[in-house]
Amino acid sequence: NCYPFWEGCSIEEASQYLKQMYTVTKNVAKGKPVIVTETGWPNQGGTEGGATASEANAMKYFINTQVWSANDNIDVFYFSSFDESWKVGAEGDVGAYWGLWDKDEKLKF
Repeated sequence: NCYPFWEGCSIEEASQYLKQMYTVTKNVAKGKPVIVTETGWPNQGGTEGGATASEANAMKYFINTQVWSANDNIDVFYFSSFDESWKVGAEGDVGAYWGLWDKDEKLKF
C-alpha cells in the first residue's frame, strides 16, 4: 500500500513518491512479484502536510498512476471504487472521499 497523501506529499511530488516506494519495495523483494495493493487520493477534505484533497488533485493522481502502471506494466489496485461515508470518524474529513464513484454510486469524474 502506498498513499502519498497520508505521507504529506504535494500533488507535484506524489507520483514520484509512489514510484520511489515501489522501487524500494521491488529491491527488497529480490525478484518476488510486487503489487501496489492500494493507492489513491481524496477529492474532498482538508490537507495532510503538503497534500491537499481536491477534485483536480484526485484526478491528476489517478491519471498519473494509471499511465505509469500501464507504461511500466505495474499491477495497481486503486483505492477506492466508492466513497465510504463511515470513514470520516477514523480518517477525518478526507476519509469519506477516496472513491471514483460517490456514495450514491455516481461516477465523479
